[in-house]
Amino acid sequence: MLRRISTIAAVVAILGLGALPASAATAKSNTHSISFPELHGIVAWGNYTKSGSTVRINVCVGDTVRSIFATGAVTLAENGNNSRRGEVGAVDIGYHQAVCRSATLHYTNHLRVYTFIGTSHGTISAKSKLKTIY
Repeated sequence: MLRRISTIAAVVAILGLGALPASAATAKSNTHSISFPELHGIVAWGNYTKSGSTVRINVCVGDTVRSIFATGAVTLAENGNNSRRGEVGAVDIGYHQAVCRSATLHYTNHLRVYTFIGTSHGTISAKSKLKTIY
């Protein structure tokens, strides 16, 4: 009797999962957060979503030090042999400002990020190391 009840419960569970749409059965988000390399006076954040042959990237940056003129955060999406690249960057000018940018890029093999500090003369005074996300 117990064997029959457990068999019926297993069949009902399998049929119930089969009736769900594919997106509900997996229920896993493919959006991942981006951790940018640290640089004094910069706060940067973002996320990416891979979908087939494209990647949707959101990048935000802000500064936390009054003496910094501009800050930036850049993502580099590249093809398999790094011969082609798409870039998304956000640059903020001014103390306690935040800027966000979004784009869909067609290169999904590699994703790298870095941050930088810009001067009022148009030069980069500091740049973080390039960090590989995937």
